[in-house]
Amino acid sequence: MIGAQHGTNGASGGLPSVRLAPRDELAGLARVAPLLRAARDLDRWLLRRDEPVGADLTQAVAAVAAAALDVSAREVTAAGRVIAAVCSPAGPGLRPGELARVLSDGPTEVVLAVWDSALAATLDSDELDGIATALYTVGGPVGMEQLFEAYASAAGPRRTPSTPADQGMALSLALETLADLGVVELGTEDGDGGLTVALSPLGTWGVHRRLRSQGWHVPVLGSAGDRGAEGLLAMLATCDAEDGEAEITAWLATRDPGVAATDLIEAAASGSPGRRGAAFAVLDRIGPAAIDQVRAALEHPLLRAHAAVWLHEQGEDVRLAPADRTWLLVDLGAGLLEEASPQDVVAELLPDLPPEDQAEIVAGLWQVDHPGVTDLLTALSDHHPDPAVSRAARKAAFKARSPAAAGN
Repeated sequence: MIGAQHGTNGASGGLPSVRLAPRDELAGLARVAPLLRAARDLDRWLLRRDEPVGADLTQAVAAVAAAALDVSAREVTAAGRVIAAVCSPAGPGLRPGELARVLSDGPTEVVLAVWDSALAATLDSDELDGIATALYTVGGPVGMEQLFEAYASAAGPRRTPSTPADQGMALSLALETLADLGVVELGTEDGDGGLTVALSPLGTWGVHRRLRSQGWHVPVLGSAGDRGAEGLLAMLATCDAEDGEAEITAWLATRDPGVAATDLIEAAASGSPGRRGAAFAVLDRIGPAAIDQVRAALEHPLLRAHAAVWLHEQGEDVRLAPADRTWLLVDLGAGLLEEASPQDVVAELLPDLPPEDQAEIVAGLWQVDHPGVTDLLTALSDHHPDPAVSRAARKAAFKARSPAAAGN
């Protein structure tokens, strides 16, 4: 007998869900970012000397400023870019000398606007945008070797230094710039104690804004309660089990169970296999209050098998035909392929059955009318460790691709 288990999705191949820190907390971090404080000091110094504010400080002025402020020429250059950005009409539009007051006691939103403009100027001026995006995509600490590869990819062959030593120095300076703005945090790996880099809460917020403005789907943990079932299911596809449970709890807390069930059924009917599985996992949380809505879903071809299993688990008298079980197996496998490697899917799909039973089931899957059946059979053919099951999957995949062969 083929059972079915409904579970929320883990992290998928898209951008991960992130939890954004409170805005007051972010502003507090921005106020003490070393690069903004260096820009504040340079802003004051330029005002006292009646020097023009801008990113293109003359070499002589930059050298005098570096000596007077006891900072490096690189820091003066970076600070000059920040001042030009925050004083630009396209940015916050601060007046010369005003940065000190803003960082001291300016409103939260103004401070964040200043820091965001500084981030844009910093990322646009160096090969740092690719690094920041890569760190956001990973969603956690990254070892230096991985980051080195991300930096080389972001810089491109024309601008990446030719020797490893030079590349290492360039990456070190890039990280120093990002750390000065409070974009990244350094840590150590648990295993060998090697250095790791991750976006800080402030960096996560800033890169999230940039990606969103570029049209990326950038889910935020804690926001699913404000959206419909489709929004919730999209969120569940990008977060781990613990965060997923919290999102489900928050979403259900604001809805009538019957209304929530109807919304989930509608989202499942128009979603991918992975979304269907996640929808019925949430319906598990609703329980008996969703029985009427799920029973109605028995009439929908894409939902019948899911609904029948769900109702059976609730103790309802529902007939589950063998064809429903095999269709559900393919649908669940297709859903797993959306978020995991084929090797992991194969290992998880039929773990409790002996190989001979698996081979028998797999051999007949080509008859299942499901758009994902060929991909699933290919995964089983390529990655199943038992030769008999792999061979059965290969033959079934051939039949699924060739109706003429299936009739022979």
